Amino acid sequence: MPTDTPSRTSFRRLITANPNHFGTLSDQTLAAALPVQEAKQSDTRYEEIGCVSYSPERDRLEATVVIKRPSGYSGGPCSTGSTEWVRFFVDFGAGWVDAGSAAARVFDLPAGKDCTGDADHPYVHVVGVVLTPVRRFCTSPVLPRVRAILSWEQEPTPGDPSFVPVWGEVQEDTVQIRPRRSFFPTDLTDLLAPALQIDPSVIEKLIAQEAIPLPVPEPDPVGPVALNPQPLPPSPDPVQVPFSVDRLTRLYSKDKLAVLAERAVDRAVAKLAVEPVPAHRFAAAEATAAMSGTISPAVLAQTSQAFGKLQIDWSAVLGTLDEGKGDTRYEELECVGLDDASAQLVATFRVKRPTGFSGPPCSAGSTEHVAFWADFGDDCVLTYLGTVEVSTHDYITMPATGLSYAAILPLDLGSYRRLCQERGLHRVRAVLSWNTPPSTTDPDAVPYWGNRLDAHVHVLPGRPYDGVARLTIVGGVATSEIHPTTGVTTPVAHLAYTGAVLDPRGCPFARRVTVHGPTDPALVGSDYRLLVRDVTAGGAPGPVTTPFRVVDHLGVGSWITPDSDGWTTWLAWSANTLGLLGFVDTSGDSLWEVVLELAGAGVVDTQRVQLDNTLNAASLDPANAAHLAFDPGQLAAQHCGKFTQGMTIHGTFDASDTWFRSWGFSLLPTGLPPFALTTSTSPTTAQAPVGSTWSLDTGALEPCGYVLRLTSSDRAVVNSTWTGRSVPVDIGFCLE
Repeated sequence: MPTDTPSRTSFRRLITANPNHFGTLSDQTLAAALPVQEAKQSDTRYEEIGCVSYSPERDRLEATVVIKRPSGYSGGPCSTGSTEWVRFFVDFGAGWVDAGSAAARVFDLPAGKDCTGDADHPYVHVVGVVLTPVRRFCTSPVLPRVRAILSWEQEPTPGDPSFVPVWGEVQEDTVQIRPRRSFFPTDLTDLLAPALQIDPSVIEKLIAQEAIPLPVPEPDPVGPVALNPQPLPPSPDPVQVPFSVDRLTRLYSKDKLAVLAERAVDRAVAKLAVEPVPAHRFAAAEATAAMSGTISPAVLAQTSQAFGKLQIDWSAVLGTLDEGKGDTRYEELECVGLDDASAQLVATFRVKRPTGFSGPPCSAGSTEHVAFWADFGDDCVLTYLGTVEVSTHDYITMPATGLSYAAILPLDLGSYRRLCQERGLHRVRAVLSWNTPPSTTDPDAVPYWGNRLDAHVHVLPGRPYDGVARLTIVGGVATSEIHPTTGVTTPVAHLAYTGAVLDPRGCPFARRVTVHGPTDPALVGSDYRLLVRDVTAGGAPGPVTTPFRVVDHLGVGSWITPDSDGWTTWLAWSANTLGLLGFVDTSGDSLWEVVLELAGAGVVDTQRVQLDNTLNAASLDPANAAHLAFDPGQLAAQHCGKFTQGMTIHGTFDASDTWFRSWGFSLLPTGLPPFALTTSTSPTTAQAPVGSTWSLDTGALEPCGYVLRLTSSDRAVVNSTWTGRSVPVDIGFCLE
């Protein structure tokens, strides 16, 4: 293996000294002033994106990150390693929208072989973010483009979909947003405007002014209900009835378009017959059930007769399904990996064809089943972990490249954590099967419609089960990364469930502090309570009685309310996958202490957290302030904010915070021209003291009204999920 180059081993130092060292700075004017030392962009020799996908059931964007080499990641598992960043952007049709970033921690892992003799490199990480999309009625499919930007050790710039990584790449795909099946008045715009060729705003005005009767879609004939064993948080959508085989026969027969057009109930889906779908596709569920041996001969005879009336050769269907396996013409697994931060396995599959999925979005459609297996014992024994279901439908508007879906299975990784001296690389397997569940006893079985895929994953080191109650994560940060005395995060701290790196100067906590404990089965059923005390003010600790919401392994949430003394029961992982113990709602800027008490054992653990609930703002508090002003003399001479185009405007500013992060200027609505604004204090992460000055050269600006904005931000961990609150201070002026 070639030795890692200085451009890799010294990457942080090189881009800090010269942000355009590799020629990736997007601002061309700034880039011109910073000479390129080593042209490099989107280098994928060390890592690359495997897949980009979306889970309609869990509303998560996912990206698989393939780690290709044994070194080049800044140290082994006993070190801090390095970070693979992925920032997601979504385009719903009006341009790219920043959906946030996530990260995976990566390490140098010597190349080896698993127990089967296969190489354990490359291995696959997964990172993801929650997306809250605007849903539309099921007659108006939402199929947005998703862009994922992978960048090693350099977080892609927020709001910049054109960010060019040095190490990493950019990949896009098309996904499907779970629709609403409840009809709202605003949905008339989507339904009527294209058909009637009316301006959408006209329909919107009619909706606002008139009581328009709402069309209600015809229900399908009463039949067996398609159950979804992996529900999301409760949805108001009604249960959809699957299309019957006779209806699917008519739907997918290309020579019966005229018949379909005559039937009002099928008129909305007649256009789905763009290509014939074979009977052994849309009748696969019935045929598989028949071959299971659980159906009586009388029912089998009736089924054969019913298929004969539909001109379907029942024997041929059974024979085809029995002969061949692994047909991926309609769907195919493309990636499988581990999201260690969120403790879940993620498989990505692609829907390749617009039809063949048993109906359009307003129907029940069909179900893709993904079974997960893993060899966490490294003994060549694959253990069944669970099966995930994802709904799929016919989408004739899908692009030629298809749609990318994610199937997500939460895991109790606490049972697989090992010390950092151990390798932690394991084989995992995903098995995709359309409309019939795959085997839960034979990991080598391949369904007819679907395929099987293996990969290696890295379970990050951690404390294994030991039956001891403790605080594991407080305020979204592992307690091992919070200083036990000061309550401030350490220089190597990360957000536990996204992998995002925190400011190495240390971060305080603001607003809601979530508290987590181990998911150790030995603790299930124990009574515990959380208490908090203000260390700064002194006094005794008081019980935490705030209700908190847990999520089970099916993704269903429920609320837990401690009793008046704060006592509640330790839940099993299956009922509380994140090991959440409670919510602590904070106030003020004191040092608080979170206390864990176990019934019969007393206080078993404590963790201090430094609070910062004072948001920096234009205030009289010099430690938490931001001010922006014109030079008084110049302002008076220029008639209270009216300046001559081309002149240089002067003023003063300051930006401070007890937990300061950064400050910066911007100009609305046009943005600052390059080098137009200069300051007496360098625009770095250092605070700007009172009396700092700024100057704005307006030579490149057109006569207009403008707003100069100073934005300062802190580095508090807010609500245990994100960092950095920003406060803008504005002043307006006109150029004549």
